[in-house]
Amino acid sequence: MAVEDRQQREQIENQIWNAIAAFEQIVETIPDDRVSLEALSHAYEQVGDLARARDYLVRLAHVVASENDRESAALLRERLAQHADDPRIRDASQRLDTLLAAGKPAREFEITEQGGQPALPQTQEDSRQKTSEAEQRGTHVAAELAFAWSLFDAKQLTQEEYAQVAQDLSEISASQVPVTISVLHVLHDRNHRNLDSIIAYAARESGLPVIPLALFDVQDSCFELLPRDVIVRYGAMVFDLMSKDALVVVLNPFNKELQAETERICGRRCRFFLTTPANFDDVVERHTKTGSTPPPAKATP
Repeated sequence: MAVEDRQQREQIENQIWNAIAAFEQIVETIPDDRVSLEALSHAYEQVGDLARARDYLVRLAHVVASENDRESAALLRERLAQHADDPRIRDASQRLDTLLAAGKPAREFEITEQGGQPALPQTQEDSRQKTSEAEQRGTHVAAELAFAWSLFDAKQLTQEEYAQVAQDLSEISASQVPVTISVLHVLHDRNHRNLDSIIAYAARESGLPVIPLALFDVQDSCFELLPRDVIVRYGAMVFDLMSKDALVVVLNPFNKELQAETERICGRRCRFFLTTPANFDDVVERHTKTGSTPPPAKATP
């Protein structure tokens, strides 16, 4: 078990470094790309390089302030507070504070007893939840870009195709509506000529077999083992049970963190399989026709 844990940690670390390389290529081309800046700040924190994490966090703060995005500024302000000893962080925080205070009634802000910084008009629980969701989304986008990078590295994608996928993922991840953030969805929606061979390659390299999901009658009791937002946004779905194990299809067979989170949510061992984006969407649409959650939007912006 210790060997398996070590191998899984190494796989996750390799994913992070691949994602870092992918995001840094994006910011070289698009210096103000917020998704990439946020993902890089999280990724460098994960590998322990706090100096680089702060660099990208400061850059992100200035972009958010320049775009007058108060909602994002409120979430980012709490992350900045964790690095208050850095003068650049203090400058960025002050700029966000100015943005948050602008145009707001004075009673919406209270001065805290510690440090005299404006307190945001939301509960700490709400703030933590929103920050956690943003971090989770950033981690997922990083995993998808790592997937795209591995396809490019294996010559499954050309440099131009990789750049298109990376740009699409960055734009999709900023959407506030439920959209599946998935390399395979992007390629499917772009009618990529080699999608079948890419799926076969991913199955072979990951060791996860491809399941023809269209042949399964996915029951509500299985489908509802995962929250709809997780299914739609992150591309993981329970399609059947085998004894006490859950059988789960995913759209990124290399995302070990998503697999671990899926097992945590389900509360049982999961066996993972790969499926096509078209089959995945068909099942989601069938299970949302009678519900209140809309079907996933198209991946390509």
